[in-house]
Amino acid sequence: MTSLHTVVQARNGDLDAFESLVIEHTPAVYRVARAIVGEANAPDVVQEVFLAAWRELPRLRDPARFAPWLQRICVNRCRSELRKRRGLREIPVEALGVTSTPRSFDLRPGAEARALIAPGLARLSLDHRTLIALHYAAGMPLSD
Repeated sequence: MTSLHTVVQARNGDLDAFESLVIEHTPAVYRVARAIVGEANAPDVVQEVFLAAWRELPRLRDPARFAPWLQRICVNRCRSELRKRRGLREIPVEALGVTSTPRSFDLRPGAEARALIAPGLARLSLDHRTLIALHYAAGMPLSD
């Protein structure tokens, strides 16, 4: 959980504090980016997210809302990426909550689930896919 003190330090220009925030929040930001723009483009989006966060951090009014603020930056960067690619939208189902490889390495249940869910996800609007990604991939409460 993000320390309010760490966010305040980073907001005041402390690079070590910001590095701690990057390390802590990269997995969640990456899962959301991957769910919205796909595996190939997610790393670039994540890098853009943290560059934007560093530039905008001094203007963050409520340090306690750092995580939702960062996810909003992520969603905005994903939207920009999708606009650049003009309609090529993908959402890998494995980005929605899969956090580890099963011990048995039997990937059939996951593949079967993806095959059942993928057509429905493909029909969702970008906004709905974004909500699903933020809730299931980043673990954000629906109220946020």
